[in-house]
Amino acid sequence: MKDAGLNNTTLRRQNRGLVLKLIATEECSSRIEVSKKTGLSKMAATHIISEFLEEGIIEERESLPVKGKGRNPIRLCLSENAPKMIGVHIFRDECSVVLCDLKLHVKMRRKFAVTKESCGRIWEQLYECIDAVLQSAGEERLYGIGIGSLGPVDVGRGRILNPPNFYGKRDIEIVSMLKERYKLPVFFDSQYNCAALAEKYYGNGRDAEDFLFVGISNGIGSGVVTGGEINRDFCGFTSELGHVSIDWNGKLCTCGRRGCLEMYAGSRVITTHLTEITGKSYDFRGFCEMAKEEGDSLMHQVFADMVDKLACGITNAVNLYNPQKVLIGHEGYWLPGRYLDKLQEQVNRRKLLGDYHEVKVERPAFGENSHIVGCACSLLEKIFDGSNEYVSGPCRYEQIILAAR
Repeated sequence: MKDAGLNNTTLRRQNRGLVLKLIATEECSSRIEVSKKTGLSKMAATHIISEFLEEGIIEERESLPVKGKGRNPIRLCLSENAPKMIGVHIFRDECSVVLCDLKLHVKMRRKFAVTKESCGRIWEQLYECIDAVLQSAGEERLYGIGIGSLGPVDVGRGRILNPPNFYGKRDIEIVSMLKERYKLPVFFDSQYNCAALAEKYYGNGRDAEDFLFVGISNGIGSGVVTGGEINRDFCGFTSELGHVSIDWNGKLCTCGRRGCLEMYAGSRVITTHLTEITGKSYDFRGFCEMAKEEGDSLMHQVFADMVDKLACGITNAVNLYNPQKVLIGHEGYWLPGRYLDKLQEQVNRRKLLGDYHEVKVERPAFGENSHIVGCACSLLEKIFDGSNEYVSGPCRYEQIILAAR
């Protein structure tokens, strides 16, 4: 519980953030709806909405014509001229920089591959991508920069800690690096917390107050939403489902522990196994497409075993958080439907409260790219809770790059 009181400025920012969130996510489309949803007086709600209209953040549009007499209803919606966000995604195989609006529509994306040979230039290449996106953004106003990164991360201190298989890079002060160079607000979170937020605001988490986002790649990551909010611990660390042990005496993981879930169900582990038994050199998506047609084969046994191991790890998380649903994303998005159905059946059969409520297992609305589309959500969350106000006036590329020098 926070001990600090709230002054008028803090309350004003929180109210503005809440109203903006309701309009941007289309939970409310009129002044009356905003007033009812927030509990603000009609006068207070109208005042905030008038400010947003004047600032060019929202606009009023006529709804589709309705039959009968009378004027068409006017709805509030996000303006095309509203400030945008820079999203930065950092991963061991590829890094991306996007320019997106508050509805997470990606206007532009720049990316580059990360390899053992090129990893020495990763931060230089990241700056080049951000510079290119800023240059293309021109005179767009910007709220700032949001970062979604591979983990483990320390959100409170803005650091990437010691990710496995990240070419020996660790203890990276990523927030201070970008703040110092670009002189913009910078916020930071794990890539799967960002993916969970994207699904919460605009995707398949909108109808759930409690859900898990599970991202399957060469590792396995997770974002946990409880009570409509991202679950974080007191020291800023994030959940690491991939390093939950399902076999105390099992395989040695790159983290130094044994039996970690990702050693049995990560996409790279599965792809390697499938390549050995089929002789084919497909990526994980390719093998998933192949599995749709070849169900009665050794391939099916590999995927069935993957589901069995996933069910073991996910059931542990379900027993801890009792979510309404589990979203399987990143490369896991490509798993054929019958394996997701099997995963749902096994989780519900194994979990403690199986007789009382059913946990749904679904794909995310943003497909395999929830973590990339959502990388700006570490910033978006702060905008919606009123922690960050947009930069006043247009942020021109030349101004930001001049500050960077």
